[in-house]
Amino acid sequence: MLRFRTGQLATLREGRPGASYAMKSIGIWLTVATGLVPCGAAAQVQEALLPGGARPGTVASVFGAGLVSGPDQEYGLAVTGDWSEIYFTRLRGERSTIMVTRREGTSWAAPTAAQFSGEHIDAHPWLAPGGNRLYFISRRPCPGAQQALNVWVNQRTAGGWTDPASLGAPVTDQTVHAPSVSESGTIYATGLIRLKWRGEGYSAPERLSPDIRGSHPAIAPDESFLIFSARREGGFGGTDLYVVFRNDDGTWSAPSNLGSGVNTEHNESSPTLSSDGRFLFFSRREDIWWVDAGVVSEMVFP
Repeated sequence: MLRFRTGQLATLREGRPGASYAMKSIGIWLTVATGLVPCGAAAQVQEALLPGGARPGTVASVFGAGLVSGPDQEYGLAVTGDWSEIYFTRLRGERSTIMVTRREGTSWAAPTAAQFSGEHIDAHPWLAPGGNRLYFISRRPCPGAQQALNVWVNQRTAGGWTDPASLGAPVTDQTVHAPSVSESGTIYATGLIRLKWRGEGYSAPERLSPDIRGSHPAIAPDESFLIFSARREGGFGGTDLYVVFRNDDGTWSAPSNLGSGVNTEHNESSPTLSSDGRFLFFSRREDIWWVDAGVVSEMVFP
């Protein structure tokens, strides 16, 4: 995963000599398999597994043309850490379905409706760190709920996914849209609210400090940074993608636009991060796009 070690951002902000060079050299690491390895090694291991066999650079390109991105509208992508499964939302007409494509050797199977999707309106899959839980939003019947759209979660078993379960109160009826979940279990959602996992349930929703407004958040596994979409003054047009970094005191930095390699005059939204931390995915013009996640580190090292 893309991760900044404790104290590095503070060190950089204090302007200590050599801090920028040190962070460029050792500050960004990926969690792959059982340990931490530098970005270059991870790329070498997984290059052949990428759809189409080509990794993006710092300028975004369409992801999985003809496989994932096609004639329908696609958004909200989640990929397992070993690149064996890719989940995404496909909107056809007025019905959205969570689709899955699986790697078969060095090729990918045609996408089909996920085991738990297809009957109801489902969208925005998010794989929790480790890949054993998949969160999504759905308009399926939810006992006790007043609103139609709620968050559901599946658990991975040896036989596939369990039946979806509602998260219950206080998540139910909170209009939690496009959930993003950290290692600790904290849920971040549109409106840039979060609900902290307390071990036996979730806290009441709270806004970030300072109050930052936006939608479709993508939280780093360790909650060190948050990517979101918003329409802000000085942007490229439409909704752009921005990043904020968490300070040592729990507050968040001012939003930074991810720049022209990501944002255009069109709407960019629904960002997600690959489980290995190498890539940022997002939607634009009814397709899913991807870009090297190094664009996030460029916000720290301009």
